[in-house]
Amino acid sequence: MTDISYRVVPRGKSGFDVEMDKPDGRKQTVPGFRSEHEADAWIVQAKRMIRDAGPWTPLAPRKPVPAVTAEASKAPAPTAAASASQPAQAGGSDGGDRPLRSRVRPSRERTEARG
Repeated sequence: MTDISYRVVPRGKSGFDVEMDKPDGRKQTVPGFRSEHEADAWIVQAKRMIRDAGPWTPLAPRKPVPAVTAEASKAPAPTAAASASQPAQAGGSDGGDRPLRSRVRPSRERTEARG
């Protein structure tokens, strides 16, 4: 892991910059911090991210899959034909189940002016 040195540099009245010095002699500036405290916080976060991104860092655990109960495994899975034959239901704010209304207006047929 490389050791990067960080330094907060004031930029007059317009804010602060963070200057990073890499071991190979390259310098990089990260501009745009409103306060010295904000620049220091960015440095701490950058150090954490570099430290935690090491090659031997274990991956975050995946979300556990809920266990299937015995009753759920016995019930047949719903088919596409069964769900298509049932009208769509939506619970309103009052909690009642009612079919959804179509929000598409029927098209108007144009009639030519006779005259």
